[in-house]
Amino acid sequence: MSLRVRVLAAIALVLLLGAAAGGLLAGVQTGRTLRAELDAALVGGRQTVLSAYEDLPRSNHPARDMRQLLATFDGNRHLSAALVDASGRVLRSATPATTPARAPGWFGALFKTDLKPLTLRAPVLADGFAAVVLSPSPDNDLRDAWLQFGRAALAFILASATGLALVYLTIGRALRPLDELSTAFLRVGSGDYGVRVDEQGPAELARVGRGFNGMTARLAAVQARNRALEEQLLRLQDEERADLARDLHDEIGPHLFAVNVDASMIGQLNAAGRAGEIPDQVQAIQTSVAHIQRFVRDILGRLRPTQLVELGFRAAVEDLVDFWRARRPDMVFDIDLPAEDDSLPEPVRETIYRIVQESLSNAVRHGRPSRIAIHVAIDGGDRVVARISDNGAADDGAPAGTGFGIVGMRERVEAMGGALSIARGLDGWSWSVSARLPLNGTGQ
Repeated sequence: MSLRVRVLAAIALVLLLGAAAGGLLAGVQTGRTLRAELDAALVGGRQTVLSAYEDLPRSNHPARDMRQLLATFDGNRHLSAALVDASGRVLRSATPATTPARAPGWFGALFKTDLKPLTLRAPVLADGFAAVVLSPSPDNDLRDAWLQFGRAALAFILASATGLALVYLTIGRALRPLDELSTAFLRVGSGDYGVRVDEQGPAELARVGRGFNGMTARLAAVQARNRALEEQLLRLQDEERADLARDLHDEIGPHLFAVNVDASMIGQLNAAGRAGEIPDQVQAIQTSVAHIQRFVRDILGRLRPTQLVELGFRAAVEDLVDFWRARRPDMVFDIDLPAEDDSLPEPVRETIYRIVQESLSNAVRHGRPSRIAIHVAIDGGDRVVARISDNGAADDGAPAGTGFGIVGMRERVEAMGGALSIARGLDGWSWSVSARLPLNGTGQ
């Protein structure tokens, strides 16, 4: 059942309950009014008969006066009158009021009164007329009440139908944004984050519309960002594969060729009886193999920080510094790290290592600094702070390397419940990359 139908059903139920309560109260009031009118009619009729009885003993024509008395009740809407003899037999009746239509029997039964006929005996017996009997006659009053009830019911039905129609149209117009939102949510569920809804309708639904549009805008931005990151990741993977292939070709290929030549030369020297020259060839092979081993170790270090596991956090960071110091001997590195590796959980160590690795790479390659400081410390006992600062070029509007490397660092830090910031001109440094991480590595 739709929301619109439920609202209409609830309103209709309230109207019916209200009509029932109003009908009950109206019925009680009608019963009281009917009894009051009949009582008043009996009192008035009794007074009329008794007044006529006062002059009856002195009348020369008592029978005529009795008939005239009865005639005064002709057409009475509330009473019926009759002349009876001493045994109670009706001798003559007043003409009843004309009633074009009577109320239904069940309606009259609802307002049945317990009023009894009133018998008023004449002071003298005239032409067999011994008494006047007055009986309540509610038919006309019941008919009037029935007509009023019908008109009220018709007015109620018309007003209710009109009101429900207006409510139906009003609710339909008010809930129209919900229909649009429902359709929009289905489109969002299918991956369409470009959908927008009109921010209209009641204030509450307008706020929902604004919230929905804001949500889809953020989802679209996240989707675009993820797509760009995926493309960048694929490009970086291709570049990394190309670099590995080139390094393997340029570094390992020649040395393997040299090992093959030296091994062939050993065989030739041995066949020529020049065994004294063989150790030189063996030494050359060992030198080539050692170079290949070092190069393979460097490649593995680029793919995965094995130093972090094998050497520990401090040694791994120092190994990174040594890597760049060997290539930039003119650069000064200041290192301030925790004394013990056990003070940092493994996920925190790996995240900080990656931040130091990326920050050093960005600073050396793009900032042209002469000094880099690496500071890692536990702050307040529950968080660890890592800061990598350099005095490189500060003329650019953004730090060197503000691309997907920075985005990757930020995502690593935020995934652990931390925060990453990049500041310019902090404490005399050109650029500072700072990360704050919870020691438990969960952000709680």
